[in-house]
Amino acid sequence: MSDHSSCKHCGSPVPANRDDEFCCTGCVYVYDLLHQQGLDHFYDLKGNLSLPPVSPQSLRERDYEWLVELGRIVVPQGELRLALQGISCVGCIWLIEKVFARHAGGLRVNVDVVHGDLALIYDPAVFDVVAFAKDMQAFGYLVGAPLEGEERKQVSGLERRMGVCGAFAMNAMAFCLPAYYGMPADFVFAPWFDMIAAVSATLAMLVGGSYFIEKAWRSLHAGALHIDTPIALGLIAAYAGSIIGWIAAVPGLKYFDFVAIFIFLMLVGRWAQQAAVERNRRKLMRDTSIPDSVMLLEDEKLRPLSALKAGVRFAIKPGQSIPVASRLLSPQASVSLEWINGESDAQLRDAGQMLPSGALNIGSRGLEAEALESWQDSTLRKLLEARRPGEFRDLNLERLLRWYLAIIVVIGIGGAVWWAWQGAGLAQALQVMISIFVVSCPCALGVAVPLAEELAAARAEKLGVFVRTLGLWKRVMRVRRTVFDKTGTLTLENPVLENREVIQQLHEAARRALRTLVTGNLHPVSRSLFDAVGPGPVSTHEVSEAIGLGLSFTDEDGHAWSLGRGEGADALLTCDAVSLAGFRFRDELRAESLDEVRTLKQRGVSVHILSGDRESKVAHIAAQLGLKKDDWQAGLTPEQKAAWVAEHNQDDTLYIGDGANDSLAFDAALCAGSPVTGRSFLEQKADFFFLGHSLRFVSGLMDVARLHRRATRSVFAFSVTYNIVTVIAGLMGHLSPLAAAILMPLSSVATLSIVALTFAAKKQVSNKPLLVSDLIPNDQTAGHLAPL
Repeated sequence: MSDHSSCKHCGSPVPANRDDEFCCTGCVYVYDLLHQQGLDHFYDLKGNLSLPPVSPQSLRERDYEWLVELGRIVVPQGELRLALQGISCVGCIWLIEKVFARHAGGLRVNVDVVHGDLALIYDPAVFDVVAFAKDMQAFGYLVGAPLEGEERKQVSGLERRMGVCGAFAMNAMAFCLPAYYGMPADFVFAPWFDMIAAVSATLAMLVGGSYFIEKAWRSLHAGALHIDTPIALGLIAAYAGSIIGWIAAVPGLKYFDFVAIFIFLMLVGRWAQQAAVERNRRKLMRDTSIPDSVMLLEDEKLRPLSALKAGVRFAIKPGQSIPVASRLLSPQASVSLEWINGESDAQLRDAGQMLPSGALNIGSRGLEAEALESWQDSTLRKLLEARRPGEFRDLNLERLLRWYLAIIVVIGIGGAVWWAWQGAGLAQALQVMISIFVVSCPCALGVAVPLAEELAAARAEKLGVFVRTLGLWKRVMRVRRTVFDKTGTLTLENPVLENREVIQQLHEAARRALRTLVTGNLHPVSRSLFDAVGPGPVSTHEVSEAIGLGLSFTDEDGHAWSLGRGEGADALLTCDAVSLAGFRFRDELRAESLDEVRTLKQRGVSVHILSGDRESKVAHIAAQLGLKKDDWQAGLTPEQKAAWVAEHNQDDTLYIGDGANDSLAFDAALCAGSPVTGRSFLEQKADFFFLGHSLRFVSGLMDVARLHRRATRSVFAFSVTYNIVTVIAGLMGHLSPLAAAILMPLSSVATLSIVALTFAAKKQVSNKPLLVSDLIPNDQTAGHLAPL
């Protein structure tokens, strides 16, 4: 990968086609705003940390009616908890507090970085919640409805388990230490100490150990082996042996402190993995273009989508998708079909014409329609409810675990039989077997692999990529085929303004008028002009839209401004019928797309395009990328895309798309990614999403995956060596509970150090060409041991 400078605002790589030291227009705007308002101390607090790029779509006009209603019904009044998008560091917290403090009536704000939300306490008679939300949006932070139910349950459940088991571990360790320091067995408090340690370990097993035992049981019941299986085996053996040793008064069998500490460390590792993924999942708000409910015209009340049936008349707001195939009742409508077939051009519809399910209302006004089908039968529902398959099963890992467990069980039982045969007694034989089961637990892997996942995810964020699913790296290592959607994925989401200098030549009043015309309008031309002119002050006068002709308004001074079609230009800005500027647009590939395709081919990864767009458009893009006719398909339906992927996928296909018509293909691929457009739900189900305008992150992800594999392989090699040494020591009868309790944290520290040093090495990624043989694990010890 070529060396590019980093964005002055977010730290993401600057695309090769930009020369202003910023990755996108959104970052330029926020950077200038921070300096204009004297808030540039933000960058001192941020330091060298990377932030998510500020997507221009996040700065566009948003509907805050839901926030007004939430502020009205919340109890108690004046207290709100909201989801928060865009927060990354302590600088963000400082900036949000500064923004909050300048709004009258604001009493206290608390930002929860871990859970990605915001708690407000304010005077409802004075504080303007919507004004605060809009002020936050100007700096790239979006607020949304608070997360509820299942969205927070898994991580918060791990947090509770971890906290409680941490207390139990301290208890068990504190009351086991006296015995290690020579406390006589007849000491008056010795039985009490043993009882407290036993109770602490028992509670730790119930609260935390059950988490791993349940997962191991489920995997066995499903006919698979999970990394939690050897963890569960070690825990059960150590706990059972400890209970036997306590009842039979055999000190060599008591591992209560080990049990509690081990559970706590494993929970810490698992929580670190889950929390990192959840943070990235919370970086994006739910897509507001897909309505939860619609206004029925017969009673003018909001109803759930399930109320839609053939013949029902309903209304759709601007910027929302039509949930079911419908007949247009309004005189005219401007819609986008890019979700359905990849066509980014606006489509005009007259009264009586059909609106397909999933079409987006990109006009500035709402429309009325009559449903031709029920929500249950709609295409949009089928695409929304399509689900990614379960976690990828690594057969190499399962085979390795099967042999590993068989060997450990044979050695443990064999060792016990040998010692019993030698006349050492049942207690000594059990101690040998249990010590082998205990030290063979993959404790080091359970702690070190989450760190490798976290460091790999942090490296990916520098590429503008945010990981959403555990086990992504082992999937990426298997990729030999990359499939791209065209519109919004290979090409930029919006057409590119060719003559950007025209914007700079406009006087301030004209720029303000242009911004007023395009703010909040979702027509591709309006979106492109908004990105070019940037956010800023707008007129309060209402903009009217003549469907198919353009936008217009009259300002405070009585001047009539309009944006519409013009001779010699794709769009023309006029004032009082006098032409001020003509704008020309073109579809453009994402930055460095050609270089990325070449890089992937050099690495033995085939590249394909599957698009619903017209053949001429797809052929033009494919020719620019140097793809052969067999490498691309045009005019495909969602089902045809999915069928192509299912036919060619051999657990080696990466699919990257952004529209609803890519949803089924997502589910058929090994792994999937999506650009953040703000008008799609795919980033909510993808394995990763990416921000910015460059495509060079694909090969970058493969580099990070290779680095992750190097770290996990190193940890695996250390763990094998460690297990061999400790198992031999156990067979020789030299592994006491004290030794096990000491070796466990030491081995964890060693593996954490190995991972950290691997990622911190100066030459982090090899410069040699990465071939398919590098991507596909060629032995059973490939680093795919992350807990699933």
